[in-house]
Amino acid sequence: MEISTTKTKSLVVSKEPIRCKLVVEDRPIEQVMRVAYLGVQISSNQDRTREIKEQANKAARISGALGDIVWNNKHMRNQTKVRIYKTIVRPIMTYGIETRADTKVMKNALRTAEMKVLRNVLGLTLRDKRRNEDIRSECGVPDVVRWGRNRRRLWNAHVERMGDGRIAKIVRDGTPGTRRPLGRPPKRWRDSWTSISQEA
Repeated sequence: MEISTTKTKSLVVSKEPIRCKLVVEDRPIEQVMRVAYLGVQISSNQDRTREIKEQANKAARISGALGDIVWNNKHMRNQTKVRIYKTIVRPIMTYGIETRADTKVMKNALRTAEMKVLRNVLGLTLRDKRRNEDIRSECGVPDVVRWGRNRRRLWNAHVERMGDGRIAKIVRDGTPGTRRPLGRPPKRWRDSWTSISQEA
C-alpha cells in the first residue's frame, strides 16, 4: 500500500489541542483540527455545532434555489411541496442525526432552518405572526428535533439486532476505562433520546 504524504492528514481527538508530529519517509504529515469524511465534519474537540450550522446553510441554499420553481409555484399543491421538502431539503440538514447528541444550540439551528422552508411552502413570512405549531400542523410535518429523536431510537433498535462482534454494537455498549476529565461532561448519545427531561 502506498501512502500519499501530500493528501494524508492527521487529527488528534482531545479536549485540549495536542501537537502530534507524524513523519512518513522523512515527510511530515499535516495535522488538522477538522476534517470532512462522508459528509460529516469530524473535529478534534468533538464539537458538532459547526457541522449543524453548515448543514443548515446547505439546506437554506437548496431551499433558495427551489424558491421560484417550487415554493412560489401557484399551480402546485402544498402537500406536493411538503413532500419535496421531506425528500430533498430535510435529508441535507439532518444527515448523520442518528449518531449524534444534539445540544440546545443544534436544536435551535435545525428548527429555525425547518421553519424557514415551511413558511415558504405556505407563502408566509414572520410578519404574518403564525405560530410554528400551527404551520407544522397545516403542513403535516413533525418537529425536526422530535423526528431526529425517533430516528435515533430506530438506529438503536437496528444496532440491537446486530451481532455482538459488530463495531457499532461494541461502541454503543462499551464504557471508557479512564477517568472523566474536569468540567461539564458532553451530552451522551443515549441521553439525547432516553432522558425523561426531553420532549416526547
